[in-house]
Amino acid sequence: MVTQQQKAILLTAAIIAVLFAATVGVIYFYLRVPSTGTIVSVNVEVFWDAACTQKCTSIDWGMCYPGENRSKTVYVKNTSNVPMNLTLATENWNPTNAPNYINLYWTYDNHTLAVNEVYQTTLTLTVAANITGITSFNFNIVIVGTG
Repeated sequence: MVTQQQKAILLTAAIIAVLFAATVGVIYFYLRVPSTGTIVSVNVEVFWDAACTQKCTSIDWGMCYPGENRSKTVYVKNTSNVPMNLTLATENWNPTNAPNYINLYWTYDNHTLAVNEVYQTTLTLTVAANITGITSFNFNIVIVGTG
């Protein structure tokens, strides 16, 4: 036979378990990472479309979860008067420790872009599974053409 005291203890334990589960769910929910990135380009222009009619000046990566990858396809056009090779860099991270957990890669294969050539590449943002203490971030994406 279960006493009133045992019932109270079981009820308290059940409430604590439910609260714990809810807290873990809330903590995971708040690990969403809203972000944005600004595109800076030198000797090239970056577009959203292959016809080069929609300039890409910033990328909104949306809500990023720990351990997630996000990709965006862009088109880089050589606007100089000489063939170009491209380099990708990032700068001005906020917060400054974000690049310890967040990285940017692309599918550029060292192809030399001819004058006015358009090159399709995919930018991929990776968020480490162990990201902590960052609730939002922003940074500049720098694409430079050198010839």
